[in-house]
Amino acid sequence: MRTKTLLIAAAALAATVISSQAQVYSGVVGYVNIVSPAGHYIAVANPLDLDGIDNVTNVLANAPKGTVVQIWNGAGYNLVSRATLGAGLWSASAATNFIPPGVGFFINTPSDFTNTYVGSVLPGTYPGTNTFALTAGKYAFVGSLLPISGTLTNAVDQGPDALNLGSVLPKGTVLQIWNGNGFTLVSRATLGAGNWSSNATINVGQAFFVNSPASTNWVQSLQ
Repeated sequence: MRTKTLLIAAAALAATVISSQAQVYSGVVGYVNIVSPAGHYIAVANPLDLDGIDNVTNVLANAPKGTVVQIWNGAGYNLVSRATLGAGLWSASAATNFIPPGVGFFINTPSDFTNTYVGSVLPGTYPGTNTFALTAGKYAFVGSLLPISGTLTNAVDQGPDALNLGSVLPKGTVLQIWNGNGFTLVSRATLGAGNWSSNATINVGQAFFVNSPASTNWVQSLQ
């Protein structure tokens, strides 16, 4: 099965390496490195299931003191931070704010930091399916449930074993993709074939906002 990803399976945990045109098997455990440049917010979606809990405390255990995390709650952001003094304890809410695969969040670190996201590839079985439910008219901050990259419109990125995003979202859908300073707007036309305004690329572990005019499911399958 072909899948485009930056994920490398940890040799001590699994012998399978996931890369372009490699095979993905159930129970694969690996890691993904995502860089957070000092003083800049980046939009991240955890690409792997660490422990079935995936709270901020565990997923970002090695984040530097002074780190700030913002998690979308549907109407605004839950703020979670790590103290700059002493042991650098996380705020109490870190244990009850969850960032499992598919859930987007912003992170800002006071120094350059590379977080190694470690865990299992979902859905955990092969063949298998990941489903992310999108509610009509509500912005969701999301990322791929599979640790893969892809484009909105290229045929190779649609269907099984792929990002499978642009072809399944209804006409009139709006995406907002963080560019480091603000959001780049990408939309699907409501008329005709429903062409996308841009063939955006979504990278491994990248989060973005999506607003669908109709409730739908973003489905990604391993076959």
